[in-house]
Amino acid sequence: MSHTIPCIVARPSNPAGSVDERGRSLRGIETILAFTDFTPHAAAATRRAAQLADQHRASLRLVHVIEPPLLAGGQGWIDSPDARSRVASAEAELATHARSLNSHGKTVGAQVLVGPVVEEILGLADHANLLVLGARGASAVKSALLGSTATRLLTRCTRPMLVVKRDEPNPYGRILVPIDLRDDATTTLHATEALAPCAEVHVLHAYQVEHEGGLRRAGVDRETLQRNRRSARARMQARLHAVLARAEQGTHRYLPHLRREHPVRLILTTETRFRADLIVMSKRSRSKIEDALLGSTTKRVLLDSRADVLVVPLLRARSATGARGARA
Repeated sequence: MSHTIPCIVARPSNPAGSVDERGRSLRGIETILAFTDFTPHAAAATRRAAQLADQHRASLRLVHVIEPPLLAGGQGWIDSPDARSRVASAEAELATHARSLNSHGKTVGAQVLVGPVVEEILGLADHANLLVLGARGASAVKSALLGSTATRLLTRCTRPMLVVKRDEPNPYGRILVPIDLRDDATTTLHATEALAPCAEVHVLHAYQVEHEGGLRRAGVDRETLQRNRRSARARMQARLHAVLARAEQGTHRYLPHLRREHPVRLILTTETRFRADLIVMSKRSRSKIEDALLGSTTKRVLLDSRADVLVVPLLRARSATGARGARA
């Protein structure tokens, strides 16, 4: 069941269909959905969504989901006076919030849905290029786990999802993109540039020396281990530079970083070192079990990073989305 508030519409500041607009839409973001539970963390997320909508001249819709009480009896509760009262109150609060974000001359819509939170959000996801939500919800227990809604959405959603942790008014200025050289890093990097074309982009690859643990246990001498490390670094460096060259096409747009380190530890220390305000990750759809676990690297970065995190599924058949990201 859904209740929809009529869109609060303001005239766009630039005429749709201009050359600039068409070019931006082809590789940028056209439609953003931002979800709010009216908490301060959610308010930060909707403000970030409004900033991105203004930057990309995109439409923005705010969504609030009312989940029926566990023992409420489904449709019977939805038709009850209590449900109608909660919906009316949420509609009024959401409309007020939408008006507060309508300062850039852009369209802001607002919609109240009633039903299971994750299912209702997933039902809207295909109508947007980007989903935006806060990192924490109203429950302290859920917050400790990044919020069960965010986690469940991240495992099932097929659209790019931005998890907002910081309440910052400015466009993203410094982005960290961890990549796995086995994935299509060119797509990742071009998507990052589309999201934040003026940002400083640091590209990070963490690698390990193959079989080093076994060689140590076998008693291989230190000189041989060092030689293997140098060889592994040279191979990774050549591959990283080749990937960046294909993506940059002569622009020298990206700043490469290569370290022999555990991926999560390296991502978090590099985030701090460069004061990144956004980390672009991705999750590859492998199996139901792996998707349910979200992937240890992505999950740890989501839990422990200070920066906002953009998580993008890497699908076999990609739809035209506004942002695609880096591998978990």
